[in-house]
Amino acid sequence: MKTILRILIAVAFYGSLTTFNSCSGAQLRTHAGIDVNWGPNGPRVRPHIGVDVYNGGRHH
Repeated sequence: MKTILRILIAVAFYGSLTTFNSCSGAQLRTHAGIDVNWGPNGPRVRPHIGVDVYNGGRHH
């Protein structure tokens, strides 16, 4: 349920970026990867997907 909610929020946010003229130059950057955490019961692998919004200026 959390994943569906996050996807809906991301889609609504993207739609709002195209609506507002001040953010018309904004770029969405996506990234995906795997986090591996070692614990007492062995490794735990968790995938992650992220979205960054870049609207000019310095990006680190």
